[in-house]
Amino acid sequence: MKIKSLLILLGFAFAMFACNSWIDPNLNVDPTSPSDVPLKTVLPTTQVGIAYVLGGDIGRFTGCFTQQFYGWNRQHQGIYNYTFKEDDIDNAWNTMYAGPMMDLYFIINKADELNSPYYKGAAQVLMAFSLGMWTDLMGDIPYNDAFKGTKTLAPKYDTQEQIYNSIFALLDNAINNLKSTTSVLKPGADDFMYGGKVAKWIKAAYTLKARYYLHLKKYDEALAALQNGFTSNDDDMQITFTDKETEANPLYQFDVQRGDVNMGPKLMELMNQFNDPRRPFFAKKDDNGLYSENSPLGPFYASINSPVPFITYVEAKFIESECQFAKGNKNAAYNAYKEGILASMKKVGVADPDAQAYFNQPSVDVGENNLSLENILTQKYIACFFSPEVYTDWRRTGYPVLTPVKGNTIPRRFPYPQSERLYNFQNVKAVAPNFQNPDFIFTEKLWWDKTYWNP
Repeated sequence: MKIKSLLILLGFAFAMFACNSWIDPNLNVDPTSPSDVPLKTVLPTTQVGIAYVLGGDIGRFTGCFTQQFYGWNRQHQGIYNYTFKEDDIDNAWNTMYAGPMMDLYFIINKADELNSPYYKGAAQVLMAFSLGMWTDLMGDIPYNDAFKGTKTLAPKYDTQEQIYNSIFALLDNAINNLKSTTSVLKPGADDFMYGGKVAKWIKAAYTLKARYYLHLKKYDEALAALQNGFTSNDDDMQITFTDKETEANPLYQFDVQRGDVNMGPKLMELMNQFNDPRRPFFAKKDDNGLYSENSPLGPFYASINSPVPFITYVEAKFIESECQFAKGNKNAAYNAYKEGILASMKKVGVADPDAQAYFNQPSVDVGENNLSLENILTQKYIACFFSPEVYTDWRRTGYPVLTPVKGNTIPRRFPYPQSERLYNFQNVKAVAPNFQNPDFIFTEKLWWDKTYWNP
């Protein structure tokens, strides 16, 4: 009996040893949660993820503030009337930080291990864009202390000035990486923006630099960056969606599923005033056969396969026009102003004769000696429909002139999200002591707003 028991014990021990020796340690790895992912898999998810947020909550909310959209129902009726709460922004914030931005952080670090600077450069451009989008809505945000997982569950905030420095550093480093002579791994079809064309990514980096230099009134630096930036609509940094319902444009999805917004009264007022041929591309006629705040969203930005632009050649020309105007270069400012208008017409599909007829109107073709900042920003407001940059432009310059739909003030910033108040309270409080005040979004200006534009 003792011998039998000993044999059983030895057999059990052998079996345990054998299991450790021959069972594949990867047998029980969850395939839906891999510990390592190819860069070609991560890059497109970051691009589409950012596009869903930009072309979703961010585009609609800023569009309500600038009256490019009219929020007539449910959540967007409240936002249009400035009842903008911390939980309204929670979804976009958490989606971006836990999703695309975390993934971009992964690419930036993983690309170094794989000697793949082209992937790193593209990810750095996208990270710079993401930081720019958030800081221009909220001011101080987490960056240098973020993306550390469980090591830092409550990241400290960088000031907006620090964030801008990080944006420029990311873009400069991206340009250097994208100019590398070799890259072991190279984006291709997995790059939904540029198909792996690094020259296009370099142009995008320079054009983004111009956008952020303009915000700081650094006109010479912006113009220098534009020398290496976009040269046509073909360079636009954007995501174009497909005809599949599962891969549909986010504004289209929202309009089909909820339909809380129509075309904005200010945008329709200006487009009607100028007899704008882009109206049937941006809007549909209302029940009275007119273009108004009762007009449904039009096909160019709200179709199933519409693009979500990040930054465009059209915007670049208006940046150039504003910078040249600020420097007193009237002819250069006017030429860029004209090109911005005509490029917008071409982008949406307006016929060349109709585009030229629009520009030839005395209210548009005002002549270089009569060109004003209001002319430039008004035409940019129309041409850059659905871009959050319009909200930044209005806060910087006050153009176009908007009348608040409620009270005396339009919000000058977004609130901090509910999740930050609940889980990162002390760090939010440190940079925004009054963030729980109901007037916070009306009275607390961002750093560039109060430093460079509206002290």
